[in-house]
Amino acid sequence: MVCNSGVGLTPYINKRLYHFSAGGLYNGLVLLIDDETRTYWDHITGEALHGPMRNARMPVWGVHLTTVRQALSNEPDLLLLRSRQSLLARLLSWFMSRPFARKTIPPGFRKTMGPRDHRLPEMEIGLGVISRDIQRFYPKARIEEDFEDNWQGHALRIRINSGDGIPYAEFTDGRRPLQLFTRWYGFSYTFPGCQIYRLDDTHSVSKVINRVSHSR
Repeated sequence: MVCNSGVGLTPYINKRLYHFSAGGLYNGLVLLIDDETRTYWDHITGEALHGPMRNARMPVWGVHLTTVRQALSNEPDLLLLRSRQSLLARLLSWFMSRPFARKTIPPGFRKTMGPRDHRLPEMEIGLGVISRDIQRFYPKARIEEDFEDNWQGHALRIRINSGDGIPYAEFTDGRRPLQLFTRWYGFSYTFPGCQIYRLDDTHSVSKVINRVSHSR
Protein backbone atom coordinates (compact mmCIF):
# COMPACT_ATOMS: atom_id res chain seq x y z
CA MET A 1 0.00 0.00 0.00
CA VAL A 2 1.30 3.46 -0.87
CA CYS A 3 0.42 4.72 2.62
CA ASN A 4 2.34 1.85 4.25
CA SER A 5 -0.39 0.79 6.64
CA GLY A 6 -1.10 -2.80 5.77
CA VAL A 7 -2.27 -5.47 8.22
CA GLY A 8 -3.95 -8.83 7.83
CA LEU A 9 -7.69 -9.06 8.52
CA THR A 10 -9.73 -12.25 8.85
CA PRO A 11 -13.15 -11.45 7.30
CA TYR A 12 -15.15 -13.82 9.50
CA ILE A 13 -17.43 -12.20 12.08
CA ASN A 14 -19.66 -14.44 14.20
CA LYS A 15 -18.78 -17.37 11.92
CA ARG A 16 -19.99 -15.55 8.79
CA LEU A 17 -17.81 -14.60 5.84
CA TYR A 18 -17.95 -10.96 4.72
CA HIS A 19 -16.63 -9.38 1.52
CA PHE A 20 -14.83 -6.04 1.60
CA SER A 21 -13.71 -3.26 -0.71
CA ALA A 22 -12.53 0.33 -0.35
CA GLY A 23 -15.45 2.45 0.73
CA GLY A 24 -13.97 5.90 1.36
CA LEU A 25 -11.41 7.91 3.31
CA TYR A 26 -11.23 8.98 6.94
CA ASN A 27 -8.24 10.84 8.35
CA GLY A 28 -6.43 10.21 5.07
CA LEU A 29 -6.78 6.44 5.44
CA VAL A 30 -8.93 3.97 3.54
CA LEU A 31 -12.21 2.87 5.09
CA LEU A 32 -13.38 -0.61 4.16
CA ILE A 33 -17.02 -1.34 3.41
CA ASP A 34 -18.61 -4.78 3.43
CA ASP A 35 -21.00 -5.94 0.70
CA GLU A 36 -23.38 -7.66 3.08
CA THR A 37 -24.37 -4.82 5.47
CA ARG A 38 -22.67 -1.72 3.97
CA THR A 39 -20.89 -1.09 7.28
CA TYR A 40 -17.67 0.97 7.27
CA TRP A 41 -14.60 -0.59 8.90
CA ASP A 42 -11.20 0.69 10.05
CA HIS A 43 -8.66 -1.13 7.88
CA ILE A 44 -5.98 -1.14 10.61
CA THR A 45 -7.90 -2.05 13.78
CA GLY A 46 -10.60 -4.12 12.08
CA GLU A 47 -13.29 -2.24 14.01
CA ALA A 48 -16.69 -1.42 12.52
CA LEU A 49 -17.06 2.35 12.77
CA HIS A 50 -20.41 3.16 11.15
CA GLY A 51 -23.37 1.09 10.04
CA PRO A 52 -25.44 -1.88 11.21
CA MET A 53 -22.41 -3.73 12.60
CA ARG A 54 -20.87 -0.80 14.47
CA ASN A 55 -18.49 -1.88 17.27
CA ALA A 56 -18.01 -5.36 15.80
CA ARG A 57 -14.38 -6.27 15.16
CA MET A 58 -12.45 -8.50 12.78
CA PRO A 59 -9.37 -10.45 13.93
CA VAL A 60 -6.20 -8.54 13.00
CA TRP A 61 -2.72 -9.96 12.42
CA GLY A 62 0.58 -8.44 11.43
CA VAL A 63 2.05 -8.47 7.92
CA HIS A 64 5.75 -7.94 7.26
CA LEU A 65 6.15 -5.69 4.23
CA THR A 66 9.05 -6.65 2.02
CA THR A 67 10.35 -6.47 -1.53
CA VAL A 68 9.73 -8.96 -4.32
CA ARG A 69 13.48 -9.64 -4.48
CA GLN A 70 13.67 -10.48 -0.78
CA ALA A 71 10.52 -12.60 -0.90
CA LEU A 72 11.94 -14.64 -3.80
CA SER A 73 15.24 -14.96 -1.96
CA ASN A 74 13.41 -16.50 1.00
CA GLU A 75 11.02 -18.57 -1.11
CA PRO A 76 12.37 -19.18 -4.65
CA ASP A 77 9.18 -20.99 -5.73
CA LEU A 78 6.90 -18.27 -4.39
CA LEU A 79 3.82 -17.70 -6.54
CA LEU A 80 3.07 -14.03 -7.22
CA LEU A 81 -0.58 -13.11 -7.71
CA ARG A 82 -1.63 -9.78 -9.18
CA SER A 83 -5.16 -8.51 -9.69
CA ARG A 84 -6.20 -7.51 -13.19
CA GLN A 85 -6.87 -3.79 -12.96
CA SER A 86 -8.65 -1.62 -15.46
CA LEU A 87 -6.79 1.18 -17.21
CA LEU A 88 -8.70 3.72 -15.07
CA ALA A 89 -7.68 1.93 -11.87
CA ARG A 90 -4.02 1.84 -12.93
CA LEU A 91 -4.06 5.53 -13.78
CA LEU A 92 -5.73 6.40 -10.49
CA SER A 93 -3.20 4.30 -8.55
CA TRP A 94 -0.32 6.02 -10.32
CA PHE A 95 -1.85 9.46 -9.70
CA MET A 96 -2.38 8.78 -5.99
CA SER A 97 1.06 7.21 -5.41
CA ARG A 98 3.08 10.12 -6.80
CA PRO A 99 2.44 12.47 -3.82
CA PHE A 100 3.43 9.72 -1.37
CA ALA A 101 6.69 9.26 -3.26
CA ARG A 102 7.33 12.98 -2.74
CA LYS A 103 6.30 12.65 0.95
CA THR A 104 3.21 14.82 0.53
CA ILE A 105 -0.50 14.20 1.12
CA PRO A 106 -2.46 13.41 -2.08
CA PRO A 107 -5.13 15.85 -3.32
CA GLY A 108 -8.40 15.58 -1.42
CA PHE A 109 -6.96 13.61 1.51
CA ARG A 110 -6.56 16.70 3.68
CA LYS A 111 -10.30 17.36 3.73
CA THR A 112 -10.86 14.05 5.51
CA MET A 113 -8.23 14.68 8.18
CA GLY A 114 -8.61 16.14 11.66
CA PRO A 115 -6.05 18.13 13.69
CA ARG A 116 -2.49 16.87 13.16
CA ASP A 117 -0.17 15.42 15.78
CA HIS A 118 2.86 17.70 15.29
CA ARG A 119 5.35 15.67 17.34
CA LEU A 120 6.72 14.18 14.12
CA PRO A 121 6.48 15.11 10.44
CA GLU A 122 3.22 13.59 9.20
CA MET A 123 4.89 11.58 6.40
CA GLU A 124 7.68 10.17 8.58
CA ILE A 125 7.81 6.40 8.32
CA GLY A 126 8.47 3.97 11.13
CA LEU A 127 7.45 0.84 12.97
CA GLY A 128 4.25 0.99 14.98
CA VAL A 129 3.91 -1.68 17.68
CA ILE A 130 0.48 -2.28 19.17
CA SER A 131 -0.90 -3.97 22.27
CA ARG A 132 -4.13 -3.48 24.18
CA ASP A 133 -2.54 -0.98 26.57
CA ILE A 134 0.35 0.49 24.56
CA GLN A 135 0.75 1.82 21.04
CA ARG A 136 4.33 2.93 20.38
CA PHE A 137 5.93 4.39 17.25
CA TYR A 138 9.60 3.78 16.40
CA PRO A 139 10.74 6.28 13.71
CA LYS A 140 12.85 4.44 11.14
CA ALA A 141 15.33 7.31 11.01
CA ARG A 142 16.18 6.64 14.67
CA ILE A 143 16.63 2.89 14.23
CA GLU A 144 20.25 2.71 13.16
CA GLU A 145 20.95 -0.75 14.58
CA ASP A 146 19.28 -3.54 16.56
CA PHE A 147 18.30 -2.66 20.12
CA GLU A 148 15.98 -3.73 22.93
CA ASP A 149 13.10 -1.80 24.44
CA ASN A 150 11.24 -2.46 27.70
CA TRP A 151 7.71 -3.49 26.78
CA GLN A 152 5.62 -3.91 29.92
CA GLY A 153 8.49 -5.67 31.65
CA HIS A 154 9.50 -7.77 28.66
CA ALA A 155 12.48 -7.27 26.36
CA LEU A 156 11.26 -6.29 22.89
CA ARG A 157 13.91 -6.48 20.19
CA ILE A 158 13.71 -3.96 17.38
CA ARG A 159 15.63 -5.23 14.38
CA ILE A 160 16.33 -4.21 10.80
CA ASN A 161 15.84 -6.95 8.23
CA SER A 162 19.12 -7.07 6.31
CA GLY A 163 17.41 -8.22 3.12
CA ASP A 164 14.82 -5.47 2.67
CA GLY A 165 15.86 -2.84 5.26
CA ILE A 166 12.45 -2.93 6.97
CA PRO A 167 12.34 -2.92 10.79
CA TYR A 168 10.40 -5.45 12.81
CA ALA A 169 9.83 -6.22 16.49
CA GLU A 170 9.93 -9.53 18.34
CA PHE A 171 10.24 -10.72 21.91
CA THR A 172 13.17 -12.82 23.07
CA ASP A 173 11.09 -16.00 22.72
CA GLY A 174 10.44 -15.26 19.05
CA ARG A 175 6.85 -14.04 19.43
CA ARG A 176 5.97 -10.96 17.41
CA PRO A 177 3.48 -8.37 18.67
CA LEU A 178 1.02 -6.75 16.30
CA GLN A 179 3.00 -4.23 14.27
CA LEU A 180 2.96 -2.33 11.03
CA PHE A 181 5.49 -0.38 9.02
CA THR A 182 3.59 2.83 8.48
CA ARG A 183 3.60 6.59 8.21
CA TRP A 184 3.25 8.77 11.29
CA TYR A 185 0.02 10.44 10.22
CA GLY A 186 -1.76 7.10 9.82
CA PHE A 187 -0.53 5.71 13.13
CA SER A 188 -1.20 8.87 15.13
CA TYR A 189 -4.73 9.24 13.74
CA THR A 190 -5.55 5.59 14.38
CA PHE A 191 -4.03 5.62 17.88
CA PRO A 192 -4.36 9.18 19.23
CA GLY A 193 -2.10 9.79 22.21
CA CYS A 194 0.28 7.03 21.15
CA GLN A 195 3.87 6.93 22.40
CA ILE A 196 7.06 7.74 20.47
CA TYR A 197 10.32 5.95 21.20
CA ARG A 198 13.69 7.64 21.02
CA LEU A 199 17.19 7.39 22.47
CA ASP A 200 18.80 10.14 24.49
CA ASP A 201 21.96 11.90 23.30
CA THR A 202 24.22 9.22 24.78
CA HIS A 203 22.29 6.45 22.97
CA SER A 204 22.25 4.49 26.20
CA VAL A 205 18.91 5.26 27.83
CA SER A 206 15.58 4.87 26.06
CA LYS A 207 12.90 7.48 26.43
CA VAL A 208 9.24 7.37 25.57
CA ILE A 209 7.45 10.60 24.79
CA ASN A 210 3.83 10.56 25.96
CA ARG A 211 1.48 13.03 24.45
CA VAL A 212 -0.62 14.96 26.93
CA SER A 213 -3.64 15.41 24.70
CA HIS A 214 -4.70 14.91 21.14
CA SER A 215 -7.95 15.48 19.29
CA ARG A 216 -8.93 12.93 16.72
